[in-house]
Amino acid sequence: MSSYLLQAAEGIAGYGWRIFYASMIFFAVELVWGRNRYTLASRLRGALFWSSYIVITVLFFTWFNKLWASLGITPLFKLDLSSFAASDNFFVKLVGWVAVPVFAGVAGEFFYYWFHRAQHKFAFLWAFHSEHHALREMSAWNSNHHFTEEIFRIPFITVPLTLLLQIDPGPAPVLVAVLMGLQGQYEHSHCKLHLGPLRYIIADNRFHRIHHSVELHHFDKNFGSFTSVWDQVFGTAHFPAKNEWPDTGIDAHDEPRKLSEFLFRPFRKLLASKNA
Repeated sequence: MSSYLLQAAEGIAGYGWRIFYASMIFFAVELVWGRNRYTLASRLRGALFWSSYIVITVLFFTWFNKLWASLGITPLFKLDLSSFAASDNFFVKLVGWVAVPVFAGVAGEFFYYWFHRAQHKFAFLWAFHSEHHALREMSAWNSNHHFTEEIFRIPFITVPLTLLLQIDPGPAPVLVAVLMGLQGQYEHSHCKLHLGPLRYIIADNRFHRIHHSVELHHFDKNFGSFTSVWDQVFGTAHFPAKNEWPDTGIDAHDEPRKLSEFLFRPFRKLLASKNA
C-alpha cells in the first residue's frame, strides 16, 4: 500500500508539473498573441478541474498499470526503430530523432481516433465527453476533459495497443519530447501560432478548433488530437481557411462552473435520461 501511494504521489507531481508548465507557456503566448479575450475566472476554474482530474486519473492508473503489468501480457508485434537514433550517420540519426517519434505518435493514435469518434456517436460516452465540448472559453488552461475519459480509454486504446503493437522509437532529443508533450495544451489554445503545412501531419490549434466549432458544417470533423493523418484517411478532415476561427461550445449546457458540476454532472445526465 505504501509503495502504491508513493508511486501515485510521484505520478501526480510529475503529471501536475507537466500540465502547469505547458499551460503557463501557452497562457503567456495567448496574452501576447491570442485570438480571443477570455476571463481569468475561466482559467482558474480550469486549473481547479485539472487538479481533480490529475489526482483521480493518476490514482486509478497507478493501480491499473500494476495490475496490467502483473498479467505479463506481451504485444503480438514489436517494432524496434531505435537503431535510427543510434546511427552514426547524421541524417539517419535526424530521422530517428524527429521522424520516428512522430511516426510512433501517428501510429498509436489510430485507436484514439476511433475512440474519439465513438465518444460522439454513443450517448453514454457523449454524456462525459460533452463536458469538454461545452467549453466556450477554450484555452490552454481551460482544456481539461472529464476524468472518466482516461478510464474509458482502457478498452479502446490501452488494451488494443498492449495486445497488438509495441513501437520502440529509441531516445528522442529533449526538445522533441517537450514539443510533443505540449500538444494537448497547444491544440486547445487560442494563440495565433499555427503549424502551416505541417498541419497535414501534426494537428494544430486551428485544426482542432474546427472540432469544437458551434457551426453545423464543422460537426463530426477533425477527431485527431496529435495528428490529422487519420482524419484524412477516413474522410473527416476539414482544414480551416486562413481566418476560419469559429466559436466553441454546445447548445445542451454551458461549461461547468463548479467542481461538483465537473465531477458529477455526466452521471446526473445519465440518471436523468434513464428515468425519463
